Formats: sequence, C-alpha cells, structure tokens
Amino acid sequence: MWISKIELTHFKSYPHAEFNFPEPADGRNIVLVGGLNGYGKTSILEALYLCLYGKDAMVHLARAGLKPDDYKGYPTFLERAFNGEARREGQDQMTVRVVVQRTKTKGIDISRRWYFKTSTGQWLEEEAIVREVTRSVPGVPKRDGKAGFQLADLLDDHFVPAHIAPFFFFDGEEVKKLADQSRIEQVKQGLEGLLGVVLLRNLAERLKTFESTKRSAISSVDDENIDRLLEALTTDEERLKLLQKDAENSQRKLTQLKAERTSYFERITASGGGGGDIATVKDLVEEREQLRGAQKDAQKALERILAEKLPFHLMPKALLADFKNQLHEEVALAEWQTECRALQPKRDQFQSAFLGAASPEISPALTVDQIEALKGRIETAWASLFHPPPPNCADTVIHGYLHEGLRTRALQFLDTIAVGQQEVHDLLSEQRDFGERIEELNRKIARVEGIDRDGTLTELKSNLSRVSAEIDEMEAHIREDDREVLGLEVTVNNMRSRYTQEAKRRDETSPVRQLLNKSERVRSVLEEVVPLLFPLKVQALGRAMTKVYKQLAHKDQVASITIDNDGTTHILGKTGKEMSFDRSAGENQIFATALIAGLAEVSGVKAPMVVDTPLGRLDSKHRQNIFQFWTGNPDRQVILLSQDQEIDIDFYRRINKSVSVTYLLEHEDVGDGIGRTTAREGKYFGAAK
Repeated sequence: MWISKIELTHFKSYPHAEFNFPEPADGRNIVLVGGLNGYGKTSILEALYLCLYGKDAMVHLARAGLKPDDYKGYPTFLERAFNGEARREGQDQMTVRVVVQRTKTKGIDISRRWYFKTSTGQWLEEEAIVREVTRSVPGVPKRDGKAGFQLADLLDDHFVPAHIAPFFFFDGEEVKKLADQSRIEQVKQGLEGLLGVVLLRNLAERLKTFESTKRSAISSVDDENIDRLLEALTTDEERLKLLQKDAENSQRKLTQLKAERTSYFERITASGGGGGDIATVKDLVEEREQLRGAQKDAQKALERILAEKLPFHLMPKALLADFKNQLHEEVALAEWQTECRALQPKRDQFQSAFLGAASPEISPALTVDQIEALKGRIETAWASLFHPPPPNCADTVIHGYLHEGLRTRALQFLDTIAVGQQEVHDLLSEQRDFGERIEELNRKIARVEGIDRDGTLTELKSNLSRVSAEIDEMEAHIREDDREVLGLEVTVNNMRSRYTQEAKRRDETSPVRQLLNKSERVRSVLEEVVPLLFPLKVQALGRAMTKVYKQLAHKDQVASITIDNDGTTHILGKTGKEMSFDRSAGENQIFATALIAGLAEVSGVKAPMVVDTPLGRLDSKHRQNIFQFWTGNPDRQVILLSQDQEIDIDFYRRINKSVSVTYLLEHEDVGDGIGRTTAREGKYFGAAK
C-alpha cells in the first residue's frame, strides 16, 4: 500500500497544497520533500496524524517526536493550526485529506474538516468523512462515529493502528531523543507501543477517574474507616513503588559498575601488569561474585521462611486445622450453590410447561387455590433435590472475604508452608560455608595482585579497588532494598486484603458500588497483565533488530541481538560472546533506528514510512547505509521531509535513481506575522526531478 495524496487546506502556513505520490515501482520508492527549517515540513507530518486519528493523535504526536504539549490540548492545537490568512479573510474551515491506495484499484479517501467561529477563530466542531474508492470511483461517504462506523476500526484493519503509528510516521529528532536514553528504556518504550500498553494504561486511568466520579455521588457507608485503610494502603503502595524503583536503579548502576570493573581489568592486562596474574585475579573475583550471589540467595530463602512460613507454625495446630477444614467446607458450599443456581432456570421452565400444557385436559378446571397448591408442591419437590446440602458443606460462611477462587488459593498456599529444622540448618550452614570461601578468595586475590612499574598501573588498581568497594556497597544496598521490599509486600498484601473486604461489604449495598467493584477488579487485572506482555514479542523483535542493525552499522562483527524479558539487550559477536561498544552518537542512533524499524516489522503492518529530519546526526557512511535500508524494500513507500543540510544536492544526485517524485517548499511573508508555504512539484533545492 502507499499514500497517493495529501491535501492541505487552510492548515498552518498552507492556504492550499496538494502532494501527489506515485506507486513505488521500478526501484523508485522514495518521495523527497525539501524545505528549510520553519517552511512547513513538520506540518505535513502533523496533518497526517490529525487527519487519520483526530484528537487521539495528540498522545501519538508526542511519541513520534513532535511537541503537542506546548499547545496545552487539542482545541488550542487546532486553533493555532488554522491558517492565518484564512482567519483574516473570515474563513471558518480547515481541511486535511489523505488518500491511501491499498492496491492499484482500491483505496481509502479520508477527509477531516474542522469548523471555527469566524469572529474569534475558536474551534467549534469537526467531522471525518471516509470513502472507499474502487477504480477511481468514490463510494458512499461514511462519517466517523455515525451509523456504527468507526474510522479507528477501519485503520486498524486496513492501514496503521494509532498506537503503532509512531513506528511509521516520526520525526528523526525522536530517534535522537530515543538514542540518548538507556537501551533498556528504549526497548521498553518500543514494546509498550507495539503491544498497546499505553492504551491499557489509559483505560486504567479512565477507570480510576470513573470510580472517583461515581464514589462522590453515592452515600457514605462507613467511609471514614475505609478511607483510612485506603490512605494507608496508598501510602504503603507508593513507598513500595519507590523501593522497587530504587532497587531497579541500583541494579542498573551495579551492572554499570561491573562493566567499569571489567574495563579496568582489561586495561591493566593490556598494560602488562602482573603478567598472567591479572587474569587470575579476574577469575578469582568472578568466582567470589558467584559465591556472593549464592550467599544472597540463601539469605533470601531464610528471609522468606521467616516472613511467609514461620508465622503459621507459631499458630496452634488445632486452630490451623480448623481453618483449613472450614475453607474446604466453604469451597464445597460454594460449588453446591453454583450447581443450584445453574439448575434454577430449569425449575421455572418445568413449572411453566406443566401448568401451561393444554393436554391431557383437566376437567373440571383447577381453581386458583388448587393451582397455588400445585405450585407449592412443585417448589417443595424441586427443593428436596438440593436440600439439605451435602454433609461436607459449611453450615456458616466465616471467610466471606475470600471470594472467587481465593479460598482454593489459600488452601494451596497452606499446603506449601511446611518447613523443617533441617531445612533452616542447611541454609545456615550454606551461609557460613559461602562466607568462609569468600574470605579465602579475598586472601588469594591479595596474594596474586601484580606489581606497578611506572605509576599507571597503580592508578588503575586504585580505580579498580574503588569500583570494587562501590560494587560491595551497592550489593549491600540492594540486599537491604530486597529485605524492605519483602517485608512491605507482606504488609501491603495484608492491608489490601482488609481494604478489599471492607470495600466489598460497602459496595454490595448498591448497584453503583457493585459496578465500582467490577471496575477495580478490571484495573487489578490490567496491572497483572501488562508485565506479562513483553515476553510475547522480545524474540521476534531481537531477530528483526539483528537484520536491520547489520544493514545499518559500519562494523560487521555483530552476529545477533538478543533481548531479555525485562528489556535488557545483548549484542553478540560471531563467537557468541557479548560485545560492548562505545555509546557514540552515531552508534546509539543506529541502535535506536534498528529498534524502530524492528518494531515496524514485528507489527506485521506493511505501511509506508514518513520521516521528518531523517538524517539528523549521521555521518556520511551511516547516511548511505540507512538510505540503502530505506530502498532495500522497493515496494515500501518512504516519504522523507528533509532540509538542505541533510540531503544536499550532491547526496540527492547519488540517490536520484530511487526517487519517484520531489517537492520543494517555498515560503513567503504575507504580513501580520503570517507566512505562506507553496509546494513546487519536480523541484528540490535547485535540482529538477
């Protein structure tokens, strides 16, 4: 598919302009639109988003590298986009039209029009009209949001869904911004966009707003106590989030420190310090780190026994046995009640069929009292099928706060709490053994350190000692965070259970509160689902990034890129070992470009690409590589919005054979601070196409 037309009327500095793009053919898949900064290149990208996605475009404009936040909302954005000449002349409409060809004979014509108040330029309303075009003949117009038609559904099925649009239509400055972040954050942002996580989070926020609005409209039922619980729960949850964030940052810093320590090892070895001794020191340190990790795992196991299992062993056995027996009986009661409810409609069906049968005829006809007596008999006979309940059912429900499978989960947990003296003794023995072995390795490391000859090695070793000390401190800090997180998680879970129980009692008093309960459960599911989405795409993304990265990078020693479920990337060499590169501007942008291209491929959408400021910080070699990537798939249309310093006349002449059409944006001042942009087809900074 390809974009065959973009038409702007009274949009920003364009009184009227048409851009007509041919189908990619004969190796010519590049469309080149040139213009100096401020001449209207970015306006084309903004117009594309607004026409396709309307007000939903605002959040995606930000992800595509544009800055809609500067306009403080959709209405202000539109009012500033309304052409100054049109406003001065009393016009009241602004239109953007985009035509997408799905095949040579079938297309989609989308036109979005905004209406403004002539006296003030205030935005009033808008409409989006869609026509399906067959062999240049437009079909019946459909209006977005009318008669069951939704433009978003059409774009999801036949073009580019809004949440992945920034992988296809973006500002090259976005690649720069993405490249300046850590690679873990780059991958996380990309995966969230690909999987629509932003949509799920928006849904969760809208549900939270809905709950707040509804709660303010209903009467209070012991709200004071519940509000105290919620306030305490919210405080602990925020503290838990901060601790988890701190632990995540600390882990990232620890990784950086270990990489720095490895660098010092390599530099000391390269300096000849200690001959072969430094390699021995490195091996000993790595072995020590492994032992420290094992010691940490043993400590965590002990802490989990203390936090999760030991409290139950302090309870009287009889009380615990009664608790488990009560849970079993309540589970049986719930299953029996479910069965009764499932069969209830059949009783009504039977009674209706019995009393409503026309034959055999009952003569004389039954009186009203006799019919009521029959109904009573039917009710009694039917009830006898289910009452009394089975003997294994509970007489009284004590643990009503454990709903929808939580009783079963509680029983499963109780089956796992067994802990013996030997298990604790073994863990303590492991800790002592690990500590002794670590001390022995410390003594070995001290014995095999090399000799400094000219002072350089002394400085390197000093830095190595400093980094090692920082690693020890960071690991201690991480262990402390882990202990706090573990304890706070138990507190939060207990308080959440109490809050859920109390809120459930309150919400069951009215249909509105029941609706609020459902909303909270949906939000809870969303919070659990989001972290589970990443593993669905990381392998495919790693393969796609590998393919693109090899095309773009100078260096050819990269064999593959792998991605962990948490977003950590590993660039592997031909021997299978992880490689480390300097984070130069060019290398980072190549990585970010490979990520965006990989995400576009994994999405499965075969759509054109529109790139503003396409070659921002790349050197000549990388520019050639990325251009070869754009032309590598001659069937994919690539629309480049470039200024004269990115694709200059020399570079244009080298790529001319891949360009299908060019436009040059010319700009003039028409007074009152208003500019006018005109698009000249077949021109590009003095070169005729």
